[in-house]
Amino acid sequence: MDATISRLNLNVYTSLSRLFVILSLSLAAIASNPPEARAGSSILGLPSLEELENPNPDLASLVYSEDGVLLHKFFLKNRTFVPLRTIPMSVRNALIATEDVEFYRHWGVDMRRLVLAMGENILKGRTRWHGASTITQQLAKNLFLSQERTVTRKMKEFVTAVELEKTYTKNEILALYLNTVYFGSGAYGVEAASRTYFGKPASQLNLPESATLIATLKNPTAYNPAKNPAGSIGRRNLILSLMAKEKFITEAQAAKAKQARLVLKYTPATHHGAAPYFTEYIRQTVKPASMLGDVNLYRDGLTIQTTLDSRMQKYAEAAAREHLATLQATFDQSWRWTEPLKNQLIRESARYKEMREEDGLTDAAAMAKLKRDRVWLNGLLRDKTRIQVALVAIDPSNGHVKAWVGGNQFASEDYKYQFDHIWQARRQPGSTFKPFVYTAAIDKGIPANFQVLDKPLSLQSGGGIWSPRNSDGSSGGWTTLRSAIARSLNQVTVRLAYEQLSTADIISYARRMGISSPIPSNLSIALGTAEVSPLELAGAFSTFANNGVWNQPVSILRVEDKNHHLISEYVPNSRFAIDSTTNFVMVSMLKDVINKGTGIAVRARYGLEMEAAGKTGTTQSLRDAWFAGFTPQLVAVVWTGFDDERIKFTSMEYGQGARASLPIWAGFMKRCYADPSLGLENRYFRIPENVIAVPISSTSNRPSDLFDSDVYIEYFTPKGFQNYQQHPERTENAVPDTSRGPAAVPAEQPSF
Repeated sequence: MDATISRLNLNVYTSLSRLFVILSLSLAAIASNPPEARAGSSILGLPSLEELENPNPDLASLVYSEDGVLLHKFFLKNRTFVPLRTIPMSVRNALIATEDVEFYRHWGVDMRRLVLAMGENILKGRTRWHGASTITQQLAKNLFLSQERTVTRKMKEFVTAVELEKTYTKNEILALYLNTVYFGSGAYGVEAASRTYFGKPASQLNLPESATLIATLKNPTAYNPAKNPAGSIGRRNLILSLMAKEKFITEAQAAKAKQARLVLKYTPATHHGAAPYFTEYIRQTVKPASMLGDVNLYRDGLTIQTTLDSRMQKYAEAAAREHLATLQATFDQSWRWTEPLKNQLIRESARYKEMREEDGLTDAAAMAKLKRDRVWLNGLLRDKTRIQVALVAIDPSNGHVKAWVGGNQFASEDYKYQFDHIWQARRQPGSTFKPFVYTAAIDKGIPANFQVLDKPLSLQSGGGIWSPRNSDGSSGGWTTLRSAIARSLNQVTVRLAYEQLSTADIISYARRMGISSPIPSNLSIALGTAEVSPLELAGAFSTFANNGVWNQPVSILRVEDKNHHLISEYVPNSRFAIDSTTNFVMVSMLKDVINKGTGIAVRARYGLEMEAAGKTGTTQSLRDAWFAGFTPQLVAVVWTGFDDERIKFTSMEYGQGARASLPIWAGFMKRCYADPSLGLENRYFRIPENVIAVPISSTSNRPSDLFDSDVYIEYFTPKGFQNYQQHPERTENAVPDTSRGPAAVPAEQPSF
């Protein structure tokens, strides 16, 4: 017995002696090293003065919509700094009552608690020391030290806490602590925790919510309110009792708070928040060092202000999701796999290549094995036939991107760095490219009621003959440009381009209006064979909605550092693209597309009544379906199709632009205009003063009395009206321009 007591006394003496030596050395080091000596280096493994004065914890970068909604966080640690004044007193008091009631009265270390805790550690012979750490000591450990539980680390914590108290005020220490401590579920700091568990900023936390968050600090797993609500409530109620004991709240307030139900809005931060395609585009835009210099997107707590509108984004996703379900079902019923295509897809798969290269199977053996695996094969074929979508909406007045759906994975949990069809995909736009052809003609002085023969035209192309036809195989007589674009007549468009324009003219106008992708110099571009992205097409159509002025599409307005100092700011980039009178004539023609042309479903089927214009587009073999439409306040372009261009829609009945893409546009616009908070209203397109409006007989193509039954109002540019007066009607005696020589020879062909 005496021997045991002697050994215990010896252990206590040894531990206390060791503690005294370390403490003496640490304090002596502090005393003997003036601040300037400690500024650049640490002593005894302690943080330097420079590190103490400039703590640099990892901070999440925040991406906000233009209407102030947090869209996404880029982070290694989900942490957002907020000033102490925005953190409710209920949070601060709950922390102090639970962790350090003497916080405002000690100088970094509570000596009474420290001695008692160390005595208990020594008496119990612990190798992992438990210590009654103050808030300042915990902050020292979290910011600068390791998590090991040893007497050496405890002494470093002691000294660092004293230095922190010398460097910061009590409130600054409290703010640092609440902004850095871990609350579980990937949330560092009270702001991230509040948004994670309650879906709101910390400034809006009430008393029971505050106690619930502080409860997690004891054990972020055991007291996680989302994963262990019973344990969380028990710990919360204990904290409320401690707050009442310390007179931070009354007993009545504590009792009422204990009765409160635990109501969570659990939204743990992931690497893909709202609008995942858009925020990934933001990441790829911001990440390059050339934009922000030496800034780390994942560590430096940037604030990224974007142009997106969270309400419009919600409507875009809803419209796309709604129509894709119907469209996919229709396609699935009509699609039939051919055996050669199915075999080709199997041979292109990673699993087939692995069997051949790593397992050494022959082609026949690998194909037979994969075809027997029906689950795998059906999954492969199903993925290949999933209809993809792109919807991008732009405010034409400034180029601000308002909605962005880059594919068919709408939910953040389904998205994982998917291919974005808005800016990464370039597909043939089909007839949505035709407005650039007609714009070139109108601007050249050709009036909208100019007539072109709706007959096939055979042109030499390479080693063969190219003879484009109308999509329905029809032909007709002399047709005005206005009617031709409304009905999307290929034959008229190609004749117009061949007889009155050059490919250089068409390319020039497309470039001026915002098309930046390569455009080959051949006549087929008139029918939209040059590949473009939905983003640049939306920018180009915004020119029509903005009176002929092009604004560069923009997604990021400002980037600020963690202290809200400006790092980067968008500088508007716009240019005069086309004459405003030319632009209005084109807008009036594109209005006819919706009012009585290929886009009439906007009115007839979906009941949209606002002033609008647009253009349908369907590419050869039904691979791509488009609708580009606009009002004076909002432009949206929709594309639907497949990632694998060997897969295509099977029928014009559902696969043309008016059936596959227009419904998404209509659903989006209808939702937007029904939301009064967006401020959209039925405005008219602005008419320039020098636009000439003339009542024209649709039968004779000549000026007519306004009240005749077949009359309509035709709009002219001054140059176009002059040409019309000189040639009031276009007849079959008109001679096509063949000055380009034998490389392209027109040929009359019988009607289909």
